Amino acid sequence: MSTASPIATDNLRPLLARRSGWAERYLIFLGLVLLGYALDGRGFAYLGYPPLYIGELTMVIGMGVLVCTRGWSRLFQSPPMLALVPLFLLGALHTGLDFPNYGIDAIRDAAIYYYAIFAIIVAGLIINDPRRLMLAISMYRRFIPIFLIGIPIVAIVYRFFWNSLPRWPGGDIPMIQEKEGDVMVQLAGIFAFWAAGMIGAVSLAWTALLAANAAVLGVVDRAGLLSFGTAVGIGMVRSPRSALAWRMIGAVVAALVLLWASGVRIEVPGGKGRELSFEQIVLNVTSIAGSSGREGMDSTKEWRLDWWQDIVADTIHGRHFWWGLGFGVNLADEYGYQVLADHSLRSPHDAHMTILARMGVPGLALWALVLFTWIFHIGRAFFRARATRDRGWESIFFFLAVFWIAFLINASFDVYLEGPMGGIWFWCLFGLGAGALWVYERHPETIYQS
Repeated sequence: MSTASPIATDNLRPLLARRSGWAERYLIFLGLVLLGYALDGRGFAYLGYPPLYIGELTMVIGMGVLVCTRGWSRLFQSPPMLALVPLFLLGALHTGLDFPNYGIDAIRDAAIYYYAIFAIIVAGLIINDPRRLMLAISMYRRFIPIFLIGIPIVAIVYRFFWNSLPRWPGGDIPMIQEKEGDVMVQLAGIFAFWAAGMIGAVSLAWTALLAANAAVLGVVDRAGLLSFGTAVGIGMVRSPRSALAWRMIGAVVAALVLLWASGVRIEVPGGKGRELSFEQIVLNVTSIAGSSGREGMDSTKEWRLDWWQDIVADTIHGRHFWWGLGFGVNLADEYGYQVLADHSLRSPHDAHMTILARMGVPGLALWALVLFTWIFHIGRAFFRARATRDRGWESIFFFLAVFWIAFLINASFDVYLEGPMGGIWFWCLFGLGAGALWVYERHPETIYQS
Protein backbone atom coordinates (compact mmCIF):
# COMPACT_ATOMS: atom_id res chain seq x y z
CA MET A 1 0.00 0.00 0.00
CA SER A 2 1.59 3.24 -1.12
CA THR A 3 -0.04 6.47 -0.12
CA ALA A 4 0.75 10.11 0.31
CA SER A 5 -2.42 10.88 2.22
CA PRO A 6 -1.88 12.60 5.58
CA ILE A 7 -2.66 10.86 8.83
CA ALA A 8 -5.87 12.08 10.42
CA THR A 9 -4.19 13.24 13.66
CA ASP A 10 -6.32 16.34 14.21
CA ASN A 11 -9.75 14.74 13.99
CA LEU A 12 -10.89 14.64 17.60
CA ARG A 13 -14.18 16.45 17.05
CA PRO A 14 -15.27 14.46 13.94
CA LEU A 15 -14.29 11.21 15.63
CA LEU A 16 -16.44 12.01 18.64
CA ALA A 17 -19.31 13.27 16.50
CA ARG A 18 -19.44 10.02 14.56
CA ARG A 19 -19.50 7.81 17.59
CA SER A 20 -19.64 9.11 21.13
CA GLY A 21 -20.34 6.23 23.46
CA TRP A 22 -19.04 4.94 26.76
CA ALA A 23 -15.81 3.70 25.16
CA GLU A 24 -14.96 7.11 23.72
CA ARG A 25 -15.80 8.84 26.99
CA TYR A 26 -13.62 6.36 28.85
CA LEU A 27 -10.67 6.91 26.50
CA ILE A 28 -10.94 10.66 27.08
CA PHE A 29 -11.08 10.07 30.84
CA LEU A 30 -8.06 7.76 30.60
CA GLY A 31 -6.24 10.46 28.64
CA LEU A 32 -6.89 12.98 31.40
CA VAL A 33 -5.61 10.50 34.01
CA LEU A 34 -2.44 9.94 31.98
CA LEU A 35 -1.99 13.71 31.74
CA GLY A 36 -2.30 13.91 35.52
CA TYR A 37 0.37 11.26 36.01
CA ALA A 38 2.69 12.91 33.48
CA LEU A 39 2.39 16.38 34.96
CA ASP A 40 2.04 15.69 38.68
CA GLY A 41 3.62 12.26 39.14
CA ARG A 42 3.29 10.77 42.58
CA GLY A 43 1.25 13.75 43.74
CA PHE A 44 -1.53 12.79 41.33
CA ALA A 45 -1.16 9.07 42.07
CA TYR A 46 -2.42 9.57 45.64
CA LEU A 47 -5.70 11.06 44.47
CA GLY A 48 -8.41 8.83 45.95
CA TYR A 49 -9.01 6.87 49.11
CA PRO A 50 -6.72 3.92 49.99
CA PRO A 51 -6.58 1.35 48.61
CA LEU A 52 -8.71 2.68 45.73
CA TYR A 53 -6.62 5.43 44.17
CA ILE A 54 -7.23 7.12 40.83
CA GLY A 55 -5.24 4.49 38.92
CA GLU A 56 -7.13 1.54 40.32
CA LEU A 57 -10.46 3.34 39.89
CA THR A 58 -9.64 4.04 36.24
CA MET A 59 -8.69 0.40 35.74
CA VAL A 60 -11.93 -0.91 37.27
CA ILE A 61 -14.04 1.45 35.16
CA GLY A 62 -12.11 0.43 32.05
CA MET A 63 -12.70 -3.25 32.73
CA GLY A 64 -16.41 -2.57 33.01
CA VAL A 65 -16.47 -0.64 29.74
CA LEU A 66 -14.48 -3.36 27.98
CA VAL A 67 -16.72 -6.19 29.18
CA CYS A 68 -19.73 -4.32 27.78
CA THR A 69 -17.99 -3.93 24.43
CA ARG A 70 -18.57 -6.51 21.71
CA GLY A 71 -15.72 -8.34 20.03
CA TRP A 72 -13.04 -7.35 22.51
CA SER A 73 -11.83 -10.96 22.76
CA ARG A 74 -10.35 -10.57 19.27
CA LEU A 75 -7.50 -8.72 20.94
CA PHE A 76 -5.87 -12.10 21.56
CA GLN A 77 -5.40 -12.36 17.81
CA SER A 78 -2.61 -9.84 18.39
CA PRO A 79 0.68 -11.69 19.16
CA PRO A 80 1.82 -9.27 21.90
CA MET A 81 -1.45 -9.76 23.78
CA LEU A 82 -1.21 -13.51 23.42
CA ALA A 83 2.35 -13.45 24.80
CA LEU A 84 1.11 -11.45 27.79
CA VAL A 85 -1.28 -14.17 29.00
CA PRO A 86 1.25 -16.61 30.59
CA LEU A 87 3.11 -13.79 32.37
CA PHE A 88 -0.15 -12.45 33.77
CA LEU A 89 -1.31 -15.89 34.90
CA LEU A 90 1.99 -16.68 36.60
CA GLY A 91 1.93 -13.31 38.35
CA ALA A 92 -1.64 -13.87 39.48
CA LEU A 93 -0.69 -17.28 40.89
CA HIS A 94 2.19 -15.73 42.83
CA THR A 95 0.01 -12.95 44.18
CA GLY A 96 -2.78 -15.32 45.18
CA LEU A 97 -0.38 -17.48 47.18
CA ASP A 98 1.41 -14.51 48.76
CA PHE A 99 -1.65 -12.47 49.68
CA PRO A 100 -2.53 -14.46 52.86
CA ASN A 101 0.96 -13.73 54.23
CA TYR A 102 1.53 -10.15 53.08
CA GLY A 103 -1.93 -8.70 52.45
CA ILE A 104 -2.05 -5.36 50.64
CA ASP A 105 1.74 -5.34 50.18
CA ALA A 106 1.40 -8.31 47.83
CA ILE A 107 -1.16 -6.41 45.75
CA ARG A 108 0.99 -3.30 45.73
CA ASP A 109 4.06 -5.18 44.49
CA ALA A 110 2.01 -6.98 41.84
CA ALA A 111 1.36 -3.67 40.07
CA ILE A 112 4.33 -4.32 37.79
CA TYR A 113 2.28 -6.95 35.95
CA TYR A 114 -1.37 -6.28 36.83
CA TYR A 115 -1.29 -2.81 35.28
CA ALA A 116 -1.16 -4.83 32.06
CA ILE A 117 -4.95 -4.80 32.39
CA PHE A 118 -4.68 -1.32 30.86
CA ALA A 119 -3.06 -2.89 27.80
CA ILE A 120 -6.02 -5.26 27.52
CA ILE A 121 -8.49 -2.38 27.88
CA VAL A 122 -6.82 -0.10 25.33
CA ALA A 123 -6.19 -2.84 22.75
CA GLY A 124 -9.69 -4.25 23.19
CA LEU A 125 -11.41 -0.91 22.65
CA ILE A 126 -9.33 -0.16 19.56
CA ILE A 127 -10.00 -3.57 18.06
CA ASN A 128 -13.72 -3.12 18.67
CA ASP A 129 -13.62 0.12 16.64
CA PRO A 130 -10.33 0.82 14.76
CA ARG A 131 -11.20 4.53 14.54
CA ARG A 132 -10.37 4.77 18.25
CA LEU A 133 -6.71 4.41 17.33
CA MET A 134 -6.85 7.86 15.75
CA LEU A 135 -8.82 9.16 18.72
CA ALA A 136 -5.94 8.10 20.96
CA ILE A 137 -3.33 9.69 18.68
CA SER A 138 -5.38 12.89 18.40
CA MET A 139 -5.55 13.11 22.20
CA TYR A 140 -1.78 12.63 22.45
CA ARG A 141 -1.30 15.50 20.02
CA ARG A 142 -3.27 17.73 22.39
CA PHE A 143 -1.31 16.41 25.34
CA ILE A 144 1.98 17.75 23.97
CA PRO A 145 1.53 21.55 24.32
CA ILE A 146 -0.16 21.18 27.71
CA PHE A 147 2.75 19.11 28.99
CA LEU A 148 5.54 21.26 27.55
CA ILE A 149 4.06 24.42 29.06
CA GLY A 150 2.88 22.86 32.30
CA ILE A 151 5.86 20.79 33.40
CA PRO A 152 8.27 23.72 33.98
CA ILE A 153 5.65 25.32 36.23
CA VAL A 154 5.15 22.08 38.17
CA ALA A 155 8.92 21.57 38.50
CA ILE A 156 9.50 25.07 39.85
CA VAL A 157 6.64 24.85 42.33
CA TYR A 158 7.73 21.41 43.54
CA ARG A 159 11.43 22.13 43.83
CA PHE A 160 11.30 25.62 45.33
CA PHE A 161 8.14 25.46 47.45
CA TRP A 162 8.38 21.89 48.76
CA ASN A 163 7.89 22.74 52.42
CA SER A 164 4.77 24.83 51.88
CA LEU A 165 2.93 22.46 49.52
CA PRO A 166 -0.29 20.87 50.84
CA ARG A 167 -0.01 17.18 51.75
CA TRP A 168 -2.38 14.31 51.15
CA PRO A 169 -4.18 13.20 54.34
CA GLY A 170 -2.47 10.45 56.31
CA GLY A 171 1.04 10.96 54.96
CA ASP A 172 3.80 13.32 53.89
CA ILE A 173 3.08 13.11 50.15
CA PRO A 174 2.81 16.58 48.55
CA MET A 175 -0.09 17.15 46.19
CA ILE A 176 2.33 18.53 43.61
CA GLN A 177 5.33 16.39 42.75
CA GLU A 178 7.40 15.50 39.72
CA LYS A 179 10.27 13.11 39.04
CA GLU A 180 12.84 14.19 36.50
CA GLY A 181 13.42 10.75 34.94
CA ASP A 182 9.70 10.26 34.33
CA VAL A 183 9.50 13.69 32.69
CA MET A 184 12.45 12.92 30.42
CA VAL A 185 10.67 9.81 29.14
CA GLN A 186 7.67 11.95 28.25
CA LEU A 187 9.95 14.42 26.47
CA ALA A 188 11.43 11.51 24.53
CA GLY A 189 7.92 10.48 23.48
CA ILE A 190 7.13 14.01 22.32
CA PHE A 191 10.33 14.15 20.29
CA ALA A 192 9.51 10.75 18.75
CA PHE A 193 6.01 11.97 17.83
CA TRP A 194 7.44 15.03 16.12
CA ALA A 195 10.34 13.16 14.50
CA ALA A 196 7.89 10.63 13.07
CA GLY A 197 6.23 13.46 11.16
CA MET A 198 2.88 12.97 12.83
CA ILE A 199 2.03 16.68 12.71
CA GLY A 200 4.23 18.02 9.93
CA ALA A 201 6.68 20.84 10.59
CA VAL A 202 7.34 21.84 14.21
CA SER A 203 8.02 25.50 14.95
CA LEU A 204 11.34 26.67 16.34
CA ALA A 205 9.60 27.93 19.49
CA TRP A 206 8.19 24.50 20.40
CA THR A 207 11.52 22.84 19.59
CA ALA A 208 13.33 25.30 21.87
CA LEU A 209 10.83 24.68 24.67
CA LEU A 210 11.35 20.92 24.41
CA ALA A 211 15.13 21.37 24.41
CA ALA A 212 15.01 23.71 27.41
CA ASN A 213 12.92 21.25 29.42
CA ALA A 214 15.28 18.41 28.54
CA ALA A 215 18.41 20.44 29.34
CA VAL A 216 17.27 21.57 32.79
CA LEU A 217 15.66 18.32 33.95
CA GLY A 218 18.37 16.13 32.39
CA VAL A 219 20.85 17.65 34.84
CA VAL A 220 19.17 15.84 37.71
CA ASP A 221 18.50 12.37 36.31
CA ARG A 222 20.99 10.26 34.34
CA ALA A 223 18.55 7.52 33.31
CA GLY A 224 16.12 10.09 31.97
CA LEU A 225 18.93 11.82 30.10
CA LEU A 226 19.87 8.49 28.50
CA SER A 227 16.24 7.84 27.53
CA PHE A 228 15.91 11.21 25.84
CA GLY A 229 19.31 11.01 24.19
CA THR A 230 18.49 7.58 22.78
CA ALA A 231 15.25 8.91 21.27
CA VAL A 232 17.13 11.75 19.58
CA GLY A 233 19.81 9.32 18.37
CA ILE A 234 17.25 6.97 16.82
CA GLY A 235 15.59 9.94 15.17
CA MET A 236 18.93 10.94 13.64
CA VAL A 237 19.56 7.43 12.35
CA ARG A 238 16.15 7.29 10.69
CA SER A 239 16.32 10.78 9.19
CA PRO A 240 19.90 12.14 9.21
CA ARG A 241 18.77 15.37 7.53
CA SER A 242 15.84 15.97 9.86
CA ALA A 243 15.52 19.66 10.68
CA LEU A 244 13.92 18.82 14.03
CA ALA A 245 16.81 16.63 15.19
CA TRP A 246 19.44 19.16 14.12
CA ARG A 247 17.53 21.96 15.81
CA MET A 248 17.43 19.89 18.98
CA ILE A 249 21.14 19.18 18.83
CA GLY A 250 21.85 22.82 18.07
CA ALA A 251 19.79 23.96 21.04
CA VAL A 252 21.60 21.53 23.34
CA VAL A 253 25.03 22.62 22.09
CA ALA A 254 24.06 26.28 22.53
CA ALA A 255 22.92 25.58 26.09
CA LEU A 256 26.19 23.78 26.88
CA VAL A 257 28.27 26.62 25.47
CA LEU A 258 26.24 29.14 27.47
CA LEU A 259 26.70 27.16 30.69
CA TRP A 260 30.42 26.75 30.03
CA ALA A 261 31.00 30.41 29.15
CA SER A 262 28.93 31.81 32.01
CA GLY A 263 30.21 29.43 34.66
CA VAL A 264 26.76 29.50 36.26
CA ARG A 265 26.14 27.04 39.11
CA ILE A 266 22.60 26.80 40.48
CA GLU A 267 21.89 24.27 43.22
CA VAL A 268 18.87 22.10 42.42
CA PRO A 269 16.58 21.94 45.48
CA GLY A 270 15.41 18.55 46.72
CA GLY A 271 18.44 17.06 48.40
CA LYS A 272 19.86 15.21 45.38
CA GLY A 273 23.17 17.05 45.48
CA ARG A 274 22.88 18.19 41.86
CA GLU A 275 23.33 21.61 40.32
CA LEU A 276 22.55 23.28 37.02
CA SER A 277 26.03 23.69 35.56
CA PHE A 278 28.27 22.60 32.70
CA GLU A 279 30.29 20.41 35.06
CA GLN A 280 27.18 18.58 36.29
CA ILE A 281 26.11 17.69 32.75
CA VAL A 282 29.60 16.36 31.97
CA LEU A 283 29.53 14.29 35.16
CA ASN A 284 26.10 12.87 34.27
CA VAL A 285 27.24 11.83 30.81
CA THR A 286 30.54 10.29 31.91
CA SER A 287 28.98 8.46 34.85
CA ILE A 288 26.54 6.60 32.57
CA ALA A 289 29.33 4.55 30.98
CA GLY A 290 32.11 4.86 33.53
CA SER A 291 33.28 6.59 36.67
CA SER A 292 32.37 10.23 37.18
CA GLY A 293 35.08 10.80 39.76
CA ARG A 294 32.48 12.06 42.23
CA GLU A 295 31.81 9.82 45.22
CA GLY A 296 28.06 10.53 45.56
CA MET A 297 27.21 9.70 41.95
CA ASP A 298 29.47 6.66 41.72
CA SER A 299 28.26 5.24 45.02
CA THR A 300 24.63 5.19 43.86
CA LYS A 301 25.65 3.28 40.75
CA GLU A 302 27.69 0.79 42.77
CA TRP A 303 24.77 0.41 45.18
CA ARG A 304 22.52 -0.60 42.29
CA LEU A 305 25.07 -2.97 40.76
CA ASP A 306 25.72 -4.70 44.10
CA TRP A 307 22.00 -5.20 44.67
CA TRP A 308 21.47 -6.57 41.18
CA GLN A 309 24.37 -8.98 41.61
CA ASP A 310 22.87 -10.26 44.85
CA ILE A 311 19.53 -10.86 43.12
CA VAL A 312 21.22 -12.77 40.29
CA ALA A 313 23.16 -14.87 42.79
CA ASP A 314 19.98 -15.62 44.74
CA THR A 315 17.87 -16.57 41.70
CA ILE A 316 19.82 -17.60 38.60
CA HIS A 317 22.56 -19.17 40.72
CA GLY A 318 20.64 -19.77 43.93
CA ARG A 319 17.71 -21.33 45.71
CA HIS A 320 15.04 -18.99 44.34
CA PHE A 321 15.61 -19.99 40.70
CA TRP A 322 12.12 -21.35 40.04
CA TRP A 323 9.87 -19.23 42.22
CA GLY A 324 11.63 -16.05 43.33
CA LEU A 325 10.74 -14.29 46.56
CA GLY A 326 7.17 -13.53 45.51
CA PHE A 327 5.03 -10.44 45.96
CA GLY A 328 4.82 -8.76 49.35
CA VAL A 329 8.45 -9.12 50.39
CA ASN A 330 10.26 -5.80 50.69
CA LEU A 331 13.25 -6.49 48.45
CA ALA A 332 15.27 -3.59 49.86
CA ASP A 333 14.90 -4.95 53.38
CA GLU A 334 15.41 -8.56 52.30
CA TYR A 335 18.74 -7.87 50.57
CA GLY A 336 19.94 -5.19 52.97
CA TYR A 337 19.80 -2.20 50.62
CA GLN A 338 17.13 -0.13 52.35
CA VAL A 339 18.03 3.58 52.36
CA LEU A 340 14.75 5.18 53.45
CA ALA A 341 13.76 5.59 57.09
CA ASP A 342 10.12 4.70 56.39
CA HIS A 343 11.15 1.55 54.45
CA SER A 344 9.14 2.73 51.45
CA LEU A 345 11.81 1.56 48.99
CA ARG A 346 10.69 -1.92 47.90
CA SER A 347 12.21 -2.53 44.45
CA PRO A 348 15.78 -2.63 43.07
CA HIS A 349 15.73 0.28 40.58
CA ASP A 350 15.39 -2.07 37.62
CA ALA A 351 12.09 -3.52 36.43
CA HIS A 352 13.77 -6.61 35.00
CA MET A 353 15.49 -7.32 38.31
CA THR A 354 12.19 -6.79 40.09
CA ILE A 355 10.58 -9.46 37.92
CA LEU A 356 13.53 -11.82 38.45
CA ALA A 357 13.56 -11.34 42.22
CA ARG A 358 9.80 -11.77 42.63
CA MET A 359 8.99 -14.38 39.96
CA GLY A 360 12.26 -16.23 39.48
CA VAL A 361 13.84 -17.22 36.17
CA PRO A 362 10.54 -18.49 34.64
CA GLY A 363 8.98 -15.08 35.31
CA LEU A 364 11.95 -13.28 33.78
CA ALA A 365 11.76 -15.53 30.71
CA LEU A 366 8.06 -14.77 30.23
CA TRP A 367 8.73 -11.06 30.77
CA ALA A 368 11.45 -11.17 28.09
CA LEU A 369 9.04 -12.97 25.76
CA VAL A 370 6.43 -10.23 26.22
CA LEU A 371 8.94 -7.46 25.53
CA PHE A 372 10.49 -9.22 22.54
CA THR A 373 7.15 -10.10 20.97
CA TRP A 374 5.91 -6.51 21.15
CA ILE A 375 9.04 -4.85 19.73
CA PHE A 376 9.54 -7.57 17.11
CA HIS A 377 6.07 -7.16 15.65
CA ILE A 378 6.14 -3.36 15.90
CA GLY A 379 9.55 -3.33 14.23
CA ARG A 380 8.46 -5.73 11.51
CA ALA A 381 5.37 -3.62 10.80
CA PHE A 382 7.53 -0.48 10.67
CA PHE A 383 9.89 -1.94 8.07
CA ARG A 384 7.01 -3.37 6.08
CA ALA A 385 5.31 0.05 5.99
CA ARG A 386 8.64 1.66 5.09
CA ALA A 387 9.20 -0.80 2.24
CA THR A 388 5.75 -0.10 0.79
CA ARG A 389 6.15 3.68 1.30
CA ASP A 390 3.16 3.79 3.60
CA ARG A 391 4.34 6.88 5.46
CA GLY A 392 1.38 7.05 7.77
CA TRP A 393 1.82 3.66 9.33
CA GLU A 394 5.59 3.98 9.26
CA SER A 395 5.26 7.12 11.39
CA ILE A 396 2.90 5.48 13.88
CA PHE A 397 5.13 2.45 14.44
CA PHE A 398 8.25 4.62 14.70
CA PHE A 399 6.64 6.76 17.39
CA LEU A 400 5.42 3.73 19.34
CA ALA A 401 8.78 1.94 19.19
CA VAL A 402 10.94 4.92 20.23
CA PHE A 403 8.59 5.96 23.05
CA TRP A 404 8.51 2.35 24.31
CA ILE A 405 12.32 2.08 24.23
CA ALA A 406 12.56 5.27 26.30
CA PHE A 407 10.27 3.70 28.91
CA LEU A 408 12.41 0.56 29.13
CA ILE A 409 15.67 2.50 29.45
CA ASN A 410 14.38 4.52 32.38
CA ALA A 411 12.81 1.41 33.92
CA SER A 412 16.22 -0.28 33.81
CA PHE A 413 17.69 2.25 36.25
CA ASP A 414 14.79 3.37 38.41
CA VAL A 415 11.64 2.22 40.19
CA TYR A 416 9.35 3.15 37.31
CA LEU A 417 7.08 0.42 35.99
CA GLU A 418 6.40 -0.75 39.54
CA GLY A 419 4.21 2.30 40.19
CA PRO A 420 1.28 3.90 38.38
CA MET A 421 3.24 6.91 37.08
CA GLY A 422 5.26 4.74 34.72
CA GLY A 423 3.38 1.45 34.83
CA ILE A 424 0.00 2.70 33.60
CA TRP A 425 1.61 4.77 30.84
CA PHE A 426 3.79 1.85 29.75
CA TRP A 427 0.97 -0.67 29.54
CA CYS A 428 -1.34 1.78 27.79
CA LEU A 429 1.39 2.25 25.18
CA PHE A 430 1.75 -1.54 24.97
CA GLY A 431 -2.00 -1.88 24.35
CA LEU A 432 -1.95 0.96 21.82
CA GLY A 433 0.78 -0.85 19.90
CA ALA A 434 -1.04 -4.18 20.02
CA GLY A 435 -4.22 -2.52 18.80
CA ALA A 436 -2.35 -0.68 16.05
CA LEU A 437 -0.88 -3.96 14.80
CA TRP A 438 -4.36 -5.49 14.57
CA VAL A 439 -5.73 -2.46 12.70
CA TYR A 440 -2.72 -2.37 10.34
CA GLU A 441 -3.29 -5.99 9.33
CA ARG A 442 -7.06 -5.70 8.83
CA HIS A 443 -8.12 -2.06 8.37
CA PRO A 444 -5.02 -0.06 7.34
CA GLU A 445 -7.12 2.62 5.65
CA THR A 446 -8.44 3.76 9.06
CA ILE A 447 -5.66 6.23 9.75
CA TYR A 448 -6.33 8.17 6.54
CA GLN A 449 -10.04 8.67 7.10
CA SER A 450 -11.31 12.01 8.37
